[in-house]
Amino acid sequence: MRDTDIYQTLEDRQNYGEVEEHGPYFCYARYDNGIPKRGYIICHTTYDKHSPLLYDLVGDMKHFDEFVECAELIKEKFDTKRVSFSTVLTYMKKLPEFDYKAIRVWPHPYTIEKTNIKFPGDKLVLSKTDKIQICFFDKTLLKNPYKIVEKKTFVANQTI
Repeated sequence: MRDTDIYQTLEDRQNYGEVEEHGPYFCYARYDNGIPKRGYIICHTTYDKHSPLLYDLVGDMKHFDEFVECAELIKEKFDTKRVSFSTVLTYMKKLPEFDYKAIRVWPHPYTIEKTNIKFPGDKLVLSKTDKIQICFFDKTLLKNPYKIVEKKTFVANQTI
């Protein structure tokens, strides 16, 4: 077991007790009308990134390959060229053998930030991992209380 720090940024609604009791949350950066939300809080906890209950698309190639195979199956079944991550995950969560409590993934951008560290042969460079996303299906893997560690408010009509 290795406890790993995780953070979540949420809109500041001044419901601090509720956030710490019920978080982490699924959140959006914009209101339903498309306007960016203002003010935020940052929450912290830890989780066990070596738990067998973590479906790990970052560190377990077997999980990664299974996920891609499932996406291919869905694309073939519905005769489509593309399938969303959430569609594949929803499908997998309905399988009886999918008894995981969280999924870890690296949704890298189209352009990857590279370092100047080269591998032998000069054909590969070390790239920087931007952000790893973790979706918790429940609180099973959380090892410590979910706590607010920072609050930041913005003045009305301020551009972010």
